[in-house]
Amino acid sequence: MKKYLIIATLFLGACTSFMGKTNYVPIGPQDLSRQVQNAKDMPVFANPDQVTEPSARIGFYQVQKLPKDQKVILKEIEKIKELAAKKGANAIIIKQYVNDDNTAYPINLSSYFLKYMSSVSPEDAQKIENFVNTAGMLDASR
Repeated sequence: MKKYLIIATLFLGACTSFMGKTNYVPIGPQDLSRQVQNAKDMPVFANPDQVTEPSARIGFYQVQKLPKDQKVILKEIEKIKELAAKKGANAIIIKQYVNDDNTAYPINLSSYFLKYMSSVSPEDAQKIENFVNTAGMLDASR
């Protein structure tokens, strides 16, 4: 029995190592009201110039060390879209980066979660303004 438990633990550890290391950093207010957003319909942009609506960046999410496998990368992008929808984002910008030695393995994805200003309530607009003002005070104190 102990042998099977050890084998199962090693197998699960190997599976999680393929999914990459993740990191979420809030860069805007996180307590915004949420409109129902279907993650499957969430727009994904490769370049900030593609975003045509005024928006605020509310979060930064990074996945590091993904294998060079298109199925794994597409699955990870779907997970990013789901997390962005839970955080109240309306769209995401995703960039792919390579290693320092300029090889394509492992794959690193960086993404910004965007909140469209047209979908922001007056209360949320105040939260965004308060966040910006607080960030400005922190910058001034440095």
